Amino acid sequence: MYTFRMNLKKKLKPIKKTINSKNQPFITIRQLYTHLSDLTNEEILAYYQVSNIKALERHIEYIKKILKNRTDNYKEELAEIEGCFCVDSRGEFKYLYSTKKEAEQQVEYSFKTKKIKLKLYPCPYHCGWHISRI
Repeated sequence: MYTFRMNLKKKLKPIKKTINSKNQPFITIRQLYTHLSDLTNEEILAYYQVSNIKALERHIEYIKKILKNRTDNYKEELAEIEGCFCVDSRGEFKYLYSTKKEAEQQVEYSFKTKKIKLKLYPCPYHCGWHISRI
């Protein structure tokens, strides 16, 4: 019985390694971008508008390549990348929610207290979440 378990562990080790390597991009994204930390893997793919993990990995590599190529004025560029430039119909900057949960809470609160129906959506600059009227 003991030998069987040892052989089974050896056989399962490569499978576990493969599963962990497939989840690594999701883990990294959740750690780096706290506004995405509550999302499922599928929601992260939808957020980045890709259909599978290979496309997500290509997207990540593309972003890494861009950031490596931009060494001049690094701090200014990072501030630009992290900034949200979304404006509403009046030309005013939209409020940015750092997490999906925070935006969902605001949607619920607005409906309960003011009967205003709102929807949430990801910031096109991938900075967080916005809400708008339905």
